[in-house]
Amino acid sequence: MDKRPSIIGRMFDRIAPTYDLLNTILSLSLDRAWRRAATNLLEIRTGDTVLDVATGTGDLALPAAIGGANVIGIDLSRQMLLRALGKAREQGLRTRYSVVQGDALSMPFRDETFNSAMVAFGIRNMNNLEVFLAEIHRVLSSSGRFSILEFSLPESSLFRWIYGVYLTYAVPIIGGLISGDYDTYRYLRDSVTGFPVPKALEDMMKRQGFRVVRSRSVFGGISHLYLIEKEG
Repeated sequence: MDKRPSIIGRMFDRIAPTYDLLNTILSLSLDRAWRRAATNLLEIRTGDTVLDVATGTGDLALPAAIGGANVIGIDLSRQMLLRALGKAREQGLRTRYSVVQGDALSMPFRDETFNSAMVAFGIRNMNNLEVFLAEIHRVLSSSGRFSILEFSLPESSLFRWIYGVYLTYAVPIIGGLISGDYDTYRYLRDSVTGFPVPKALEDMMKRQGFRVVRSRSVFGGISHLYLIEKEG
């Protein structure tokens, strides 16, 4: 899979108009509860500075801003960011939410800028996971926490088979019909099946100077939720 930033950015530009609708349809609206869980893990306090990686259309960032945090979102896709800013204006959150178009593997932020960071369904699109985790470690303050919500594969062999059929056929067909972009939803399918299993990802996190605080499967293993803390 080609995960060069230029490729990923253009891909999400193309599907931005239907992105929120397809998230709702393909997850049966479960993604909203999963995102809330990822945000709640951070125990964000009023005035905290929070980084939202692969911020997309702002569905993870805006609830944190409503809770009193100052959130900066970074994303490769300009069209996604425009939609996120539109939502922020509608909700009166433009003073608490700002965005940067850029690559999460080389972020334009000083060391130890953020109290915490979060990402939902974006880490599997990173071109180099080790470099990405090192960059998050750099921009987090001492003992800063990072919550990660990402798709995974169920441990149950029967559930994994059922989910595999869904990923292989339903996701590309439904995604392609609604967005008009079958290639992108085939990529999204492949990015899930090719992503490291939780234990392998946890080992990467530890190598990059993080302590794994929590790691648990969500909805039978369709998604996985991690909370890690910066050490050193």
